[in-house]
Amino acid sequence: MKTRLLLISLIALVACEGIAQRLSLQELVDKRRYAEVVSYAATLQPGDTSDYATMYALGQACEGMLKYRDAYRYYRRCLSIDSTRTDLLATASRMAANLGKAAEAETYLQQLRACDTTDFYANYQLARLYAQQGEYAKAIGRYEFLLQQDPENSVLMRLIGDCYNRMDYPVSAFRYYLNAFRREPENASLAASLSNLLLLLQEPGEAAAVCDTSLRYHPNSRLLLQSKGLALFTMQKYAQADTVYSILMAQGDSSYNTLKYGGSAKYYAGQYMKSIKPLEKAYQKDTTSVEVCLLLGSSLGRTFDRKRAFELFDNAEVLMRPQPALVDMLIRFRAETFERENLHDKANVLYYQLWTQSRRFDMLGRIWQRYRTSKMAEQSDDYRQRALFIHMLFATEYLKRPERRKDNLVYLRSLLSQFQEEMFFRGVKQLPTLAPDGKKGVCTEEQLQALIRQLPQKE
Repeated sequence: MKTRLLLISLIALVACEGIAQRLSLQELVDKRRYAEVVSYAATLQPGDTSDYATMYALGQACEGMLKYRDAYRYYRRCLSIDSTRTDLLATASRMAANLGKAAEAETYLQQLRACDTTDFYANYQLARLYAQQGEYAKAIGRYEFLLQQDPENSVLMRLIGDCYNRMDYPVSAFRYYLNAFRREPENASLAASLSNLLLLLQEPGEAAAVCDTSLRYHPNSRLLLQSKGLALFTMQKYAQADTVYSILMAQGDSSYNTLKYGGSAKYYAGQYMKSIKPLEKAYQKDTTSVEVCLLLGSSLGRTFDRKRAFELFDNAEVLMRPQPALVDMLIRFRAETFERENLHDKANVLYYQLWTQSRRFDMLGRIWQRYRTSKMAEQSDDYRQRALFIHMLFATEYLKRPERRKDNLVYLRSLLSQFQEEMFFRGVKQLPTLAPDGKKGVCTEEQLQALIRQLPQKE
């Protein structure tokens, strides 16, 4: 009997110690003594991993120390113990999102929403998750659902506007930004977003007005001053823009746009000497801006350093030249479009231009494809003259290429032989040629024979 009582007492004591240990872990978490709780993980006994309170406390401690992977592992263990707790589903979704496990985070949130489809937290977090993943239409759907429950919520309006903005639907974004701004004009960030959108919609006057409204609450807001300065600059109110940008620079704003537009505003306001310093700083940040090169060069040229001015003008001239690769692409696309319209002569002019400028042999090949016929005598004089020119040029260049094929060379010989026969039957020593760009020329019998001798005959 005494033995049984002793065993019962020991079991009760161990149980009490376990409860006390769990309480102490949660107390440490509540006191934000996360490291002490995390260190306890090394002493875990097999039975501890089945205790919800212990696993949850460890998850909280790891989360507090930004050890999200460990925290997620403990929270998932909690879910295996009790999957019905809504607070745990919310916590697990947050950790999954932090680890980039979007699909798992969505699963937890959908489970949470299944408990209550109107649950604000579940719908809001789902919307945020969709927005983070770039699924803006789905995010808008969740935000709109919440806005129907709370039609005056300016934060939700702003978030919907952000989604539309990122989808490049500026008019829809403007509508939500404006409605949010009317309810919350003191929100500097919202006002700046609305102002920038109005600038995009080419409404600089309205943009400046929005900034002025919000500046009453935040007269030194850098975001608002930057937006207002750009709005005034866009309206060519350079003196007023200069005033705004001078305030920004006095505050220590050294951002590129402030230096560029602040310096430009001074220049256009006639303050050439004062424009040099901000434009010089803008140039140091970006040497590829044509406008900065021109204005800085002009300011220096008007004042004291004409040598540097000419250097900047030369740089601006180089920057204004289009990239050769893009120029070639433009010419080729135009030529291909002409071909689709059956305007082959116009297309050939452009292909020939690419050949002469860039030695694009493939472009020469595109022209040659148009004149591959075994019945040359049946063609017009214009056709035969163009064909002779391109066959001579293509054969000459093809012979230089290491990857030439014998069957193509044989075929070229057969094409050129038709012109040799034409000379023989007409009793002439030369034939006229016509290049794709319209330049006329001649091909002599000697030139034609010399080229044909280099081409193999059909075996």
